[in-house]
Order: sequence, then structure tokens, then C-alpha cells
Amino acid sequence: MMGAYKRPVALLMLAASLVLVVTGFWIWLGIFGAGRGGGIDSLRHTLRDIHLYAGWTFTAMMAAHIACNAKAMARHLGLVSDAPKNRASRGTLHP
Repeated sequence: MMGAYKRPVALLMLAASLVLVVTGFWIWLGIFGAGRGGGIDSLRHTLRDIHLYAGWTFTAMMAAHIACNAKAMARHLGLVSDAPKNRASRGTLHP
């Protein structure tokens, strides 16, 4: 069931991170007056709003990504053994 959500979650996480990088640099560099006063005041506020919502989206998608891949991450970190369990009881022979 969780496998169906892995691709959309990863794509949304990628999109949100790209938006965060672009708007963050745009605000930091002050392109068209964004972030450093002057210029178009509404653009600065719009970029900050987009940056904020992209950050929240990224945080939510990261939580969903962890939830979708919890079993694989636990195996990778060595918290869970990936060796198959032997279901045969001791001392018995099964064909």
C-alpha cells in the first residue's frame, strides 16, 4: 500500500526543495528588490510566502518519505535483521 505513494512523495519533495533553493537565493540576492527593501514590495512578500509554504510542504513530504520507507531505513541502519527467519522448530526434520 505504501509503495504507491513513494513516487509522488519523492517528486513533491524534489519540487519543494527546488522551490526552496530558487526562492531562497532570489530573496538572499535581492533580485528585483526582493528581500533587501526597495523594488517591488509585493514581490518580496510573495516570494517569502512561496518560500514559507514550500518549506512546510518539504517538511510534510519528508515525514511522509520517512513513513513510506521506515522498514527499509531500519534495515539499512541495522536496527532490524534482514536475515530470513527459520520457521522450523528445533529438532524436527521437514522435507
